[in-house]
Amino acid sequence: MRTRGTRGGILLSLDAGDSVEAVAAVLDNSSELLAGKVIVEVAERVPWSVLELLSSRIGDAGGELLELRPPTAVIQARGETRIIARTVRSGAKLESSGSIVILGDVNAGAELIANDDIIVIGALRGLAHAGAGGNEKAVIWAQQVLSPQLRIGSALAQASEGGGGARGPEVAHLREGAIVLRPWN
Repeated sequence: MRTRGTRGGILLSLDAGDSVEAVAAVLDNSSELLAGKVIVEVAERVPWSVLELLSSRIGDAGGELLELRPPTAVIQARGETRIIARTVRSGAKLESSGSIVILGDVNAGAELIANDDIIVIGALRGLAHAGAGGNEKAVIWAQQVLSPQLRIGSALAQASEGGGGARGPEVAHLREGAIVLRPWN
């Protein structure tokens, strides 16, 4: 079991290999941390007896179990949409087994790779590869497409010299094996 402080409480992360004895030993040494708000992350196949022990110890310490949730590492399962609520900076590389939605700009030098669609609510200046797993029906949508390179499936499109201005929302998709960029109506 791992522990981490949070705003106003503690986060306890349980792994499948955690036994009642091991968890009890950790709690014996840090029972004062259970007196506040407690959030528990549970990996697959944690024994029920470990959860019962935690619940009992939290109650004995006068704490409050706020939430029982899956670990953050497994929140994005295969094929789910990954939502990023910030600008993606140069040098960043984001990948998703599903789609990627960016609520902000994607700066030059950043890279987005998704097995499905890429949607940017802002300017797309970095590289974007939609349909990376072979999905040729994937699209790239952005309020401004200023990227030097777009990829959909195995197709590649490069920006023309000096091309690109504030044209408004656009969508890129495959048509007869070539990437077509058209205004979004």
